[in-house]
Amino acid sequence: MKILISPPMRFGEEFTGAARRTLEVYSRIDEEVYLCIDKNTLSKVDPDILPLLKKFKLVESSSTLKRDYIQGLLHCLSAARKVDAILSYSEFSLSVSYSYILSLLSSKPILIFVHHVTEELRGESRLHLLIKLAFKRSKGIICLDSPEVFNELKKIFPKKKILISTNGIDTEKYYSSDEKICDGLFIGNYGERKGIQYLSKIWGLVAERKSDVKLCILGKGWKELPKNAVYYGFVSEEKKKEILAKSKVFIFPSLYEGFSLATAEALASYLPVVTWDLPWAKRFLTVKISPYDVEKFSHIVIDLLDNEEKRKKLGKESRKFAETLTWKAASDMEKKALYEILYH
Repeated sequence: MKILISPPMRFGEEFTGAARRTLEVYSRIDEEVYLCIDKNTLSKVDPDILPLLKKFKLVESSSTLKRDYIQGLLHCLSAARKVDAILSYSEFSLSVSYSYILSLLSSKPILIFVHHVTEELRGESRLHLLIKLAFKRSKGIICLDSPEVFNELKKIFPKKKILISTNGIDTEKYYSSDEKICDGLFIGNYGERKGIQYLSKIWGLVAERKSDVKLCILGKGWKELPKNAVYYGFVSEEKKKEILAKSKVFIFPSLYEGFSLATAEALASYLPVVTWDLPWAKRFLTVKISPYDVEKFSHIVIDLLDNEEKRKKLGKESRKFAETLTWKAASDMEKKALYEILYH
């Protein structure tokens, strides 16, 4: 099978979790895979990502400079005519629309991967008509194995074949350190879905009772920070692993996730992880708090910060669990879904 992955993947600060997952899975899928890339951000590729890129047939395109856009689209279209199917690796409107256009012009089938059910999929987008046409044309949908995501997609697209796949984590790349620079750690872009309104309240209570604690935040778009917080912004994969290793507790009051790669990374880094007891978190070995008991959440965090022995015990259990989440299992699941959609 020959597959083209689109739209053009961006690197540096534009690199997303969906893009990372796509590279991890499709570099292991044992098929001929073409990857549209944004040539203007290629120089910003994280060194940690480079070995994965070498597994693909790269198609230089452009999605960040208007003057190169049409030429880039034509490059991807030329590759699309050589393959058996086109995969949109993101459910966002611009991604789906780009892949839809390639599918129309090349007369090749399109599959769409859905990580989250966004407001755009629910109808709140100026490109909603294009999204509807793309999903109508698609041979099928692959989504993360989250009951929330799968069930909502079934309601939106009741007649469409929807199959599941999963995520993984390469635990060998993650580690722990005796040196600790962060008491609490949160990884995620600024947004209501990530539970940032609860994060501020939780850490505010922690900081009231332990004035010397520090919360580290990695992600994009943060403007207002919780009390006693340090904002790192976007960091390299190497730096992220270092900060994970040098943290004590991963605090993640997110409200909705497809598959939380950040949680998997924290578990792989021997961290106890505290989350709300919500459907997305049930797959993970975390300390789960009844939604939305901010007081209880903060008490648990304080208890973990005060008890090194308990942290280490939970950290070892975290790592052992993370080792069950392999990229090999994810790629096998993905390949099976692709073949079932395209050839059955």
